[in-house]
Amino acid sequence: MVTMVVAGVAAAAVAAGGVPSTAGPAPAPPADQPGPTYVYQVRAPLGQAAQDLLGRGFDVLEHREGEDLFVLGDQATGQRLREAGFQAVVDEVMPPPLWQPPAREAKAASIDETYYGGYRTINAHWAHLDQVAAQYPGLATVVDYGDSWKKTQGAGGHDLRAVCITKKNDGDCALDPNAPKPRFFVMGQLHAREVTTGDVAWRWIDHLTRGYGSDAEVTALLDSTEVWVVPIANPDGVEIVQQGGNSPRYQRKNANGTNGSNCSGTSSSQLGVDLNRNTDSHWGGDGTSSNPCDQSYKGPSANSEAETKALQGLWRGLYRDRRGTGVTDAAPADTTGVVVSMHSYSNLVLFPWGWTTQYSTGNDAPLRKMAQDLVGLAGSGWQYGQPGEVLYNAAGATDDWVYDDLGVASFVWEIGPSSGTCGGFFPPYSCQESTFWPKVKPMLLYAAKKAAAPYAAPELPTGCDKRVNDTDVAIPDRGAAVTSSVLVTGCAGNASASSQVEVHVKHSYRGDLVLDLIAPDGSVYQLKPASGDGTDNIDATYTVNLSGEARDGEWKLRVQDVYLGDTGRLDSWSLLI
Repeated sequence: MVTMVVAGVAAAAVAAGGVPSTAGPAPAPPADQPGPTYVYQVRAPLGQAAQDLLGRGFDVLEHREGEDLFVLGDQATGQRLREAGFQAVVDEVMPPPLWQPPAREAKAASIDETYYGGYRTINAHWAHLDQVAAQYPGLATVVDYGDSWKKTQGAGGHDLRAVCITKKNDGDCALDPNAPKPRFFVMGQLHAREVTTGDVAWRWIDHLTRGYGSDAEVTALLDSTEVWVVPIANPDGVEIVQQGGNSPRYQRKNANGTNGSNCSGTSSSQLGVDLNRNTDSHWGGDGTSSNPCDQSYKGPSANSEAETKALQGLWRGLYRDRRGTGVTDAAPADTTGVVVSMHSYSNLVLFPWGWTTQYSTGNDAPLRKMAQDLVGLAGSGWQYGQPGEVLYNAAGATDDWVYDDLGVASFVWEIGPSSGTCGGFFPPYSCQESTFWPKVKPMLLYAAKKAAAPYAAPELPTGCDKRVNDTDVAIPDRGAAVTSSVLVTGCAGNASASSQVEVHVKHSYRGDLVLDLIAPDGSVYQLKPASGDGTDNIDATYTVNLSGEARDGEWKLRVQDVYLGDTGRLDSWSLLI
């Protein structure tokens, strides 16, 4: 990381953008991104400060650390932040991405066409869908659900395409909201530069089609559920991204430049409409911009974009409307369906409402529980909540629209860390196989299984009620670890992917303590590492993926004080598996 105060950034800078215009055709985007790209760390606590930062049109990333948000821009962006009164430092100067040249000519209709070391082009994604439908006619159906903005203008562009994957029976994969099977829907690259999400969608399609008949979990899923995948929801935008070649462009929006034809094409001034701010679910509220060159530009009117209207038409063809119009109206407990929009990055699972934290939805409890379970599957470093609880408010988003209009359980997943080898918008392609797919695959499988009854109260296996041990155990100061046990019997099968370990410890400096759960077979699951947290006591519930462990047996909680100066005791703990 490179850190310096914004005031020290040189005055000479690449221009942040031109004056928006409402006349003339959309220009061809520049081939290269001028100048270096900076990430600024900006103090903007949750609430008004965060919304003010977004309201000024900065390219605010979906990432938060404590009271700080992060802004993408050029060198001039630092001066603009300072002039607006924000405290900011340069967190990172982003190097040119590593790259391998495309496998084929840019317009070759080949499934092998790649850019930036292995990421598939639009042509490759569409060829992949055709190949899957041809190879697995009993499972896969490709659906053309509309045209991109450029195609509607006769300026090139692309079909908007989805694939339905299920063991096909009569009535399956039809655009009929009364279809016989529940439906799980997932899409990638609504924001074009978020390339990880398109690759995850590709792998998900292959996992399902190749696994049917050999993978018991996949077979059971496709026998009972329709899985719909839109691998690229913003193909015109992705075409701009891939034009960058060895330096993919930071295009977030679609390619509709009729409302901002003079945008400069830099990372902080781009043509297009933000498709995740364009819906009529509280359109124009917090987290949106009226400046056509801004990355969060909401569009000239609600649902103005071809891509927005096409997605809404597809969703209305897949799901019944089960919810009233009130902000807190709940969809019935027997509502089916789950919709996931994959984004990057920040390691978050988000659910409605995104436009406000003043209200929760009428289905907040089951949505929150699903999000908690998904975070447990993803592993350490992930958070969940309404956007304004963990990031910032954002109105007009697709996940809000799906729940608002139809009552269907809807989520945004922000996949990937902000830093490190696999951080940012353009991680090396090797990160997809090594890091992202292993994390996201179990999340997708869990969410797909929930499509049958996302709001129903969970049923515990017989005999699997909560086990509690409330016998006090002294914790020696910087001494040997102590353990406390619970015995689970008569509880068949494996434990849950979202098992709950509730722990209560009295201690004068909880940062000294390490907590581990030990399974009956000896496997160790760390609940809490030692840290610099100097507050008293532990009263916490930890979500743990124990799906690889048999429920029955002796489970142990292990507690160790690893620093001098403070003592305490384990008061009680419980296990719900």
